[in-house]
Amino acid sequence: MSGVPQHEITALRALTGYEQMLEMDRVMKQYGLTETELLEQLNPPRQGNGNTSADAPAFIPDSKEAPKLPSTANLLDKSNFHFEYDPSAEAAQRRSAVTQAILCPGCGVALGIPDIRPIKVTCPECLMESVFDA
Repeated sequence: MSGVPQHEITALRALTGYEQMLEMDRVMKQYGLTETELLEQLNPPRQGNGNTSADAPAFIPDSKEAPKLPSTANLLDKSNFHFEYDPSAEAAQRRSAVTQAILCPGCGVALGIPDIRPIKVTCPECLMESVFDA
């Protein structure tokens, strides 16, 4: 069994759900590990009271290792972008409320938003939800 580099383990711990499953599959293939071997590296035995439960989740990420998303929007010059892809009347009304352009923190796509804060934005490209406070 070959060891997985620490940066790969840290990246796996930061992911959840389907993204984590896909990344685990890639790491297992790349390093020739079984799922059990990889989970052992993700969840080293804990020292202490020795209390383990069969119904405990297989993986609990450390909150200090989770990636921090920006709470401030990366504002761009709105005049450089054209949000004219939908000719409907509803889209024209939504475009009239757009006063700022920001970059999605997940994929970097430009998004047009109003200047209301806090605002919850779902990127249509990567479907990542972000909340901007400032």
